[in-house]
Parts: sequence; structure tokens; C-alpha cells
Amino acid sequence: MARGKVYLVGAGPGDPELITLKARRLLSEAEVVLYDRLLNPQMLEGLKAELIDVGKCAGHHKLTQEEINQLLIEKAEEGKMVVRLKGGDPYVFGRGGEEALALLDRGIAVEVVPGVTSAIAAPGLAGIPVTHRGVTSALTIVTGHEEPGKDSPLDWGAIAHLGGTLVVLMGLSRLEKNVGALLEGGRSAKTPAAIVEKGGWEGQRLVRGTLGDIVARAREAEVESPAILVVGEVVNLSQRLARKRIAILRPDAQLQESGKLAEDYGFLPVPAPAISLRELPLPSGLAARLDNAKFVVFTSANGVRMALQKEEVRNHLKDKTIVAIGPKTGQALKKSGRPYLMPEEYSSEGLKKLLQSRTGKVVFLRSALGARYLADDLRAAGLEVEDIALYDVVPSDDPRLDDLIRKAGGIDVFAFTSSSTARYLIARAKELGSEEALRKALSFAVVAAIGKPTAQELERLGVRVDVMPETFTFQAMLEELRRLQ
Repeated sequence: MARGKVYLVGAGPGDPELITLKARRLLSEAEVVLYDRLLNPQMLEGLKAELIDVGKCAGHHKLTQEEINQLLIEKAEEGKMVVRLKGGDPYVFGRGGEEALALLDRGIAVEVVPGVTSAIAAPGLAGIPVTHRGVTSALTIVTGHEEPGKDSPLDWGAIAHLGGTLVVLMGLSRLEKNVGALLEGGRSAKTPAAIVEKGGWEGQRLVRGTLGDIVARAREAEVESPAILVVGEVVNLSQRLARKRIAILRPDAQLQESGKLAEDYGFLPVPAPAISLRELPLPSGLAARLDNAKFVVFTSANGVRMALQKEEVRNHLKDKTIVAIGPKTGQALKKSGRPYLMPEEYSSEGLKKLLQSRTGKVVFLRSALGARYLADDLRAAGLEVEDIALYDVVPSDDPRLDDLIRKAGGIDVFAFTSSSTARYLIARAKELGSEEALRKALSFAVVAAIGKPTAQELERLGVRVDVMPETFTFQAMLEELRRLQ
């Protein structure tokens, strides 16, 4: 049997779209893939290969390095095409050289496929170019977690005097010791410094300070691995180059679309659903109540979706004049092929102008917690109005919301899309004992609200509102926020 071949493949810093074309092709052709811990699971989706997790983390190794080397040899000697998939680049603190030498010693063909190293990618994604004309033309990359008993340990005193940009990988557990060594070696405590947490991942975060206070800032922010330390004047460039982190608190079903839109406007989305939608049983006598109505008003795309998936609702909308509040609601109706009217202004005034010359009963199909001012204003104008709740809004119990609350100090913009997102965020922070810290983060961040009810709820909760777009849509909010940058 012919011997196989092993490819040492760099997967990049985390984002699946930052893996190279060659790496993606080799993964699709591989018969065996040995992969590391710090890899996005999306990179492994749809592969036909045998997948073997050989991930290593501090204090726990599924396999020793020698056992990984032996497994690569065994699979290659079975005649398999093997991909050894590593985070970052195989030859940048990835022990790829050791694996290559072990394979060559057994006469097994090996090829390296470089990857984007986090030493450069993570700072760049956080708005820190590791070199910059007029600032620095030198870059030093070191490991912050050396192997115990190494014959020639790092000379931190010498590193402190090198100047330029210093990037320390895998050093979070020894951050205080490493920073202390740099200070003892003569690096100024005023030197700009930053921690990039989870660079290239969904939870990417930047904690900025100086060499003198970065340890305390990292501790206060509860920074977690993987994280890298960046030291040097280039850190200051992140004040202009870093994308603003925007907390999106919408229900899970809307996060992907909202996150993509936020990215299009130059923001770094932080998905943290504060609410979930729970469908309610249809009320008794629904058919008769709809039959007696002339106008049916939808105030959200969620309401449209839930209504049209129920036959008993669809059958009684055929001869109704349907009204959509907001473009997303209209788009949902358009997809269903149903004609609709939309007021020029997404408010009670706009709705009154649309309906004032018309007669007939108005039925709202919407959330049980929907703002009542629309219906109340129509009643005050002499129209007969009925509210029918299709769904309720409840706390999400999503761990991403808890993580946001715990690390709220790293958020630049809080995007509130409904009064319930505001109410449940504050309530959950209180349950976690983090309300004071959250309120502090809100006071430093930009707070944006869609619609008057949302802004009024935030003010009731004691939260200042900085931005409320004239058009009550998420896109209009992003446009207004971008103008403020």
C-alpha cells in the first residue's frame, strides 16, 4: 500500500471566511482530519473525512504531542490523505515543525499550508495595525506561556528594550508576570497596551489601557482565553480604526439578518437576545371577530409570520384591507403575496391619516406586550378597535445575554429595538447582581432606541437615550449611528 501524505494546514484566527482557498480544498478532499481546540466548528461542517479531536488547552491534553505525531504517522501509513488542521499558522507557536520532522523521519510526505496567524490578524481585526508608518516599523512576537524547564527561557529584559510593537501570544494565565517583567526590564508603564480577546470570533473584544494598568483592566473586564497582549504606540490607532461593538438584543430569529446589516454599516455585532417570542393559543371566537373587521393591522414581521402560518387566520383575511406598520412588516406581507397599505409615518398619527377617511372596525394582530398607544389613539379618533394577541414576549434565558451583561463594559453601542428588550435586560442584570455594572456601561456607551415607546421605557428605567431615528427601523438606527462616528 502506498503511503499517504500529511498536510499541516493553518486555519487562521477563527473566522471561517479567513481560511485560505487551498486549506478549504484540502479539507474537502481529506480522508482524515486531526483538528485543534481553537477552531470554529463551521470549518468542519460537511466534511466526509474521519474527524479526530486532538485539542489541547491549559492543563488538559486529549493527546500528548508525541501521541499526535504517532497518530499522524499511523494514518499516513494506512495510505490516507491526512489534514492536520491548526489554529492560526502551523509554524507560529503551532508545533507544526515538530510534527513535520516526525513525519519526515518515517519517510512520510508532508506539506505545510500557511494560515493567517492571530499575532497579526487579531490586532488588525481589533483596529490595531502591528506596524504603521511614522509610528513603528518593528514587530516582535513571543509566546507568553513557555514550556517549563526550557534551556533558554525568554529574556524579558531584552524584549523590553526592543521597542516597536510587541505581541504576546497565549499569555493570559501569566499576564501579570509577563507585564511585570517588561516593566522591570525598563518598558515605560505609560506605554499603550491592549488585550484582544477571541480575535476573529463572534465574541471578539478589545480591552485597552497602558502597560501600567492593563492587568487590572483585564481582570476587571474578566477577559478569557484565547487572548493576546499587544504593547506599543500602535494600540492608540484602535481609537479610530476599531469597529464599534454594537449589542443587538433582538429575538434569536432576527439576529442573523440584523448582525449582517450592522456589519454592512461598519459595526461589530454582539448578538445577545434579551427576549423570546412565545406563540399564544388563538382566542375563542376569532373567526367572528375577524369577519366583523374591515381593517387588519400588523405591527411586526413576527406577527405576520405567526398569523399567516395558521389556516384559521389566513382564511378570514381574504377580503380585509391589511395595513402594515413599518417596512419589515410590509416585506413579510409582500413575500406572502398579500396586498397591503402602509402609512407614511410609522406612528398613531400616520395610521390615523391613513384610516381617517375610511370606516369600519380595526383589528390589531400582534404581541400581547405591544404598545397600546396606536389602538388608544385610534379609539380617541372615533374608530372601533380591537387588539388580538398572537404571541407573548418573554425573557430569553439566553447565555449570550448573560455574557453581554458580564462584559458590558466593552460595548460601544446598545441597540434597543423594543421596550421589552430594555426591560428584560435590566431585569436580568438585577438577577445576576450586575445591575450597577450594567448601568455604568450604559452611561459610557451610546444608547439607541427604535420608537417612542422604547425610548420612554428606557427613560423610565433611568437610562439616557442618545439616538432615536425618525424612521422606526433597525436600518435607520444604524444610519443615524454611523453619522455620529
